[in-house]
Amino acid sequence: MAAERPTSTPAEVAPTEDGSTDGAAVTSDPALAAPDSSTTTSAATGEVVAEPVVEEPTAAEPVVTEPPAPPAQQVVYVQAPRPFVKKGNRGFGVLIAILSAIIFTALYAVANVILQLVDGLPADFSFLSTLGFYAPTIMFAIGFILLVLIVNRAGWAAHVFGSLLVGLFVFFGGTGLYMLIHIGQIPSNQVGPTFEHTLFSPELIIAGLLAREVSLWMGAAIASRGRRVKARNVDAKVLYDQEIAAKRAEYERANAAAGASSTAPVEAPVEAVAPVESEAPAESVAP
Repeated sequence: MAAERPTSTPAEVAPTEDGSTDGAAVTSDPALAAPDSSTTTSAATGEVVAEPVVEEPTAAEPVVTEPPAPPAQQVVYVQAPRPFVKKGNRGFGVLIAILSAIIFTALYAVANVILQLVDGLPADFSFLSTLGFYAPTIMFAIGFILLVLIVNRAGWAAHVFGSLLVGLFVFFGGTGLYMLIHIGQIPSNQVGPTFEHTLFSPELIIAGLLAREVSLWMGAAIASRGRRVKARNVDAKVLYDQEIAAKRAEYERANAAAGASSTAPVEAPVEAVAPVESEAPAESVAP
């Protein structure tokens, strides 16, 4: 309750001997009080007493607490499997081609000896020390290596067709290489006849046929391994896909667990309101 303002009744003022009234005694009617309501005049003593000023309670502005900062996002690392790479058959094919070149050279030497015997000449192995003898061998090695690099894991049908190309490569290439080796010994007006004679010589024809047969049957061994390599590649691809699926599932589980642990429940912000002061109690006025 608001403090009751003290009221006073008009006091009678006794006249003095000289017929005047005492100026200290005044009427303390509140209506005649001074405009300043913070002071009042005591009716008994005439003293001015300060009246307490009660401020009207005002509602404090709401204080909004900031929500806590979200936790840092966790990064989940999952080791990825090694990339799948198909295994080839080229390395094995090149080794077989080099071995085939050795076999071709041996067969070609035997064929030259047989030709000497057919012509009624004694067996002479001096041709082994001439560069012209190794011209078909060089062309065979080059042609067969190019074939196995191209076909890689292909089947035997590719080697059957490729063996024809290797035979032609040895036949024409060997002739050209033989002419190049002996170019200094051939007169300029005899280049054409010499090329024709060398091209259709029994040695070059036999070299072309041997090249075709050797590349055909050695290509069968290369194709056989190529089929096994293809089967292993298929199995490895299946295992790789399964491992990728397992790693993806592991990543999803780890990511979900990290997200659940990092997402903590956040309380709603509470508006703190200052309490409203109650009405000030009435103060007694000094008598």
